[in-house]
Amino acid sequence: MTNAPEAEVIYLQSHPMWLAARQRENQRLEEMRRHPAYLGRQRAAAMGVDVSSMGSAARAWPSADSPA
Repeated sequence: MTNAPEAEVIYLQSHPMWLAARQRENQRLEEMRRHPAYLGRQRAAAMGVDVSSMGSAARAWPSADSPA
């Protein structure tokens, strides 16, 4: 075990592996936000439709503006 004056603190936020993982996570979240299923859920939530209780086969869109 090292003494306190000899200890070196490595901040994870500056480590290349941590930065790469953070970048991949941000890219995945951005891609998810552009996905048609996510956009459809956002539209349904804005219209006041409870999407949590709907199954994948029970989707009904009240207008012609349905997701692709």
